[in-house]
Amino acid sequence: MNTSPQLVQRTQVPAGPSLLGQGDVLARLRDHERGPIHIIDPFKVPQAEAVEKAKLLDTLGYPAVILASTDYESFEARMEPYVAAIKEATSLPVLLHFPPRKGLGFPLARGADAVLLPALLGSRDDYYVWKSYLETLVNLPGRVDREDWPELLLAAALTFGEDHKTGDLLGTVPVATVGTEQMDRYIAVTRSFGFHMVYLYSRYTQVPVEVVRHFRRRLDPDQIVFVSGNVRRREHVTAYLEAGADYVGFAGALEHADWRTTLTEISADRP
Repeated sequence: MNTSPQLVQRTQVPAGPSLLGQGDVLARLRDHERGPIHIIDPFKVPQAEAVEKAKLLDTLGYPAVILASTDYESFEARMEPYVAAIKEATSLPVLLHFPPRKGLGFPLARGADAVLLPALLGSRDDYYVWKSYLETLVNLPGRVDREDWPELLLAAALTFGEDHKTGDLLGTVPVATVGTEQMDRYIAVTRSFGFHMVYLYSRYTQVPVEVVRHFRRRLDPDQIVFVSGNVRRREHVTAYLEAGADYVGFAGALEHADWRTTLTEISADRP
């Protein structure tokens, strides 16, 4: 795993004018039909394949495409042409979701419409709870031209089930699901600070359906409930939507040769 920040390489990629203004991505997510949303790992999936997937997502009426990875290096050199290729081929907003690195904050790529800034409320390291936000804002003017700033989407992020990889990297501690006391504390913080969304994630298992239901009942109506982790079939999506999730993210389900069939099945009978 690369552990040293490498966010300084730049590539000259022609970028057309964005069709979205500040606030448009959040409004789109709030107003769009609830359903699945695909997450592509650009450090695993070849650019040409990502473009083909994004084209089909656009045809199927998805709200956006998310580019995300836990590990990354030479970020701008990889990401700026990757983002540009997807935006040239589709009308979908491109959202970035990557962990921050100390000294730089969250990584950014010119051309992206929005970036998810997760506050890892369950982290033992306050950098990943809130300091990474401030570091990103301080460094943003020198990294991206003002007219190219992405929309910043604030997410309260929580992990469920044992996850040593995320724990070692970001200091996260899985949320207790026996009783609701800890979840209720996180819900209170999410509401008090006005986060745009809550991001519920499980790397090796799945976020319990009753957890999603609990968050949806107690959050404000305009706060988005996003859940992901080991979503591979339509019934997984349906169960989360019925529990109140707004979006159900899936990634590894399409990392195989017959991904078109799987995508069609996951997208079928969207509510």
